[in-house]
Amino acid sequence: MLRYDTAPTLSNYTHLVEYIEKQSSFVSQVTLYGYIKTRAGTQWPKLFENEKYLTSLKIARWHIFAACVADLSLFAAAQFHKSGEADSKICAKLAYKITASILSDINQEDIEETVFLAVIKNSQKRYEETDYAEVATGDSAFQTSAQALLDYAPVIDDFKKNDALIVRNSLHLRWIGVRRDLAKGLQTEPILAEFNAHSA
Repeated sequence: MLRYDTAPTLSNYTHLVEYIEKQSSFVSQVTLYGYIKTRAGTQWPKLFENEKYLTSLKIARWHIFAACVADLSLFAAAQFHKSGEADSKICAKLAYKITASILSDINQEDIEETVFLAVIKNSQKRYEETDYAEVATGDSAFQTSAQALLDYAPVIDDFKKNDALIVRNSLHLRWIGVRRDLAKGLQTEPILAEFNAHSA
């Protein structure tokens, strides 16, 4: 089960990484399939009979998942800044380590490994340039995943152009509960102590 009835207790680094991976998977799949289903209408079941379309859907899923991991890792790292326990440099290292650990260990055959490596590399620069006070609340940390949904969803460009605002809002709504649960259940002090000990 990918969602929680109550906020999970994230008391160590492993718990945090697992939460980010599971919730990124949940959000990416629900928003992608939800958008496709809405646009396809009654033709939705027929799409699963089209092998080429299924391939496109799998490729889109992984691109969006990777973007979700990068965004949620950024938001999580910002919580350590918000708590006053980490400066921007530490937050950047933490976000990068989480993103790299998840995307370097994905077992799939739908897209080239270079896709994930590119996300990891691009995220590092992004994390180093982030204003962590700004992304610690609201949806400002989640712009990459919203754009990925628009870029990679196998829907014609005219639809994407008309749907852009609705699609972005749909994804941001999906993140609200995830953000709330992470912020509520995150125990920043022991996780940061563990991270610093392993990074020393």
